[in-house]
Amino acid sequence: MRYLSHFCLCICLISAIGCSEEFTPTPYTYSKLITGENNKTWKITLFEETLDGNVISKFMPNCLTDDRFVFYANSEHSYQAISGSGKCFEDEADTTNDRWTFSNATATLTMILPIFSDSALPFTVKEIDGDDMEVEIFFDETNTGSYRIHFEAIDEE
Repeated sequence: MRYLSHFCLCICLISAIGCSEEFTPTPYTYSKLITGENNKTWKITLFEETLDGNVISKFMPNCLTDDRFVFYANSEHSYQAISGSGKCFEDEADTTNDRWTFSNATATLTMILPIFSDSALPFTVKEIDGDDMEVEIFFDETNTGSYRIHFEAIDEE
């Protein structure tokens, strides 16, 4: 009887192993949410100023309403900040070309946002889905004051 139960157990295991399909997981990357398959264009929809994590004001600078930000899914991580007709500064370039980076470990998206600087700055990605992204950057040494910038995807290739 004992041999029969071992034999049945072996048959069950062989059947399970022989019929199983190999599973290969596809790694999920947040960068695809930022870039789409080839590139994704974003626009800013809202700024929030925060103090100690609380929103104290909401605004949208008129000079940014027609600006576009394009993230490319290429190996160079190309990035373009395209200034529309409304300029925030007299010497603002029509197009700024640079690179973007993203760290999954710290949810840090590094990019140029010309209203803040001509150099790439680290933004913390607070939320992101297919069409909406919220990033935050602190503007004081104690990390109590920040700007949260809300983006909306407007084109994806």
